[in-house]
Amino acid sequence: MIQIRVICDVNDVPLVVADLCRLWRVHDVKEFPARDSGQRRLYVTATRRATSTG
Repeated sequence: MIQIRVICDVNDVPLVVADLCRLWRVHDVKEFPARDSGQRRLYVTATRRATSTG
């Protein structure tokens, strides 16, 4: 299991989470305000998504 940390604009949070869910098997997302009021810190706990072979 890994932890991915992302800082992004408030408006981009849904897009970032959707992309992470597409690329990783996401278990938990925690959102906190960043120092800049227009941004958020995301802490995402995830594991690698299983790859299909043929």
